[in-house]
Amino acid sequence: MIKKHIQLAFLLSLCFTLNVSANYFDGQRAYASGDYEGAILEWTQVAEDGNPRAQYNLGWMHANGKGTPQDFTAAIEWYTKSAEQGNINAQYNLGNLYLRGQGATQNDNLAFSWFIRAAEQGDAPAQYNLGRMYLLGKGGDKNILEARFWIKQALENNDEYIGALAQQVWDEYKLGTY
Repeated sequence: MIKKHIQLAFLLSLCFTLNVSANYFDGQRAYASGDYEGAILEWTQVAEDGNPRAQYNLGWMHANGKGTPQDFTAAIEWYTKSAEQGNINAQYNLGNLYLRGQGATQNDNLAFSWFIRAAEQGDAPAQYNLGRMYLLGKGGDKNILEARFWIKQALENNDEYIGALAQQVWDEYKLGTY
């Protein structure tokens, strides 16, 4: 009898998991076909259940006005939910929104805190931004050695565009001399 209950519980959980995944993938299909409103509907269901990819996607859609009017406040809400679960892209995008003051009051400390989370996971743009913040003393004390470390990380990250920007900063601030 107990074995049947365990099997039933397993089958029900499997059905729930497949249903949640199907909604996420239905959102991807809707987005790919240009049905942004449909994608938002599908992803909202999954995001409310805690799916960090769906939360990130909703943040991105609100930030970029896809399927909804552009709304940086809503973008911050969804990005935060995703970022708190370790989504590197959401962490980086939150850093940018706080750095620019989009959707919230401009806040270098919050920007710095989100950039460092993404940078520590290997995100080249976050490493670059963090290095620049250390150079300028934004979000914390000015620290040339930390700036050098993060700019070097960005240089070595095999991101062609960020590498070019990082090289300019490296040369301009003569970070190789520290």
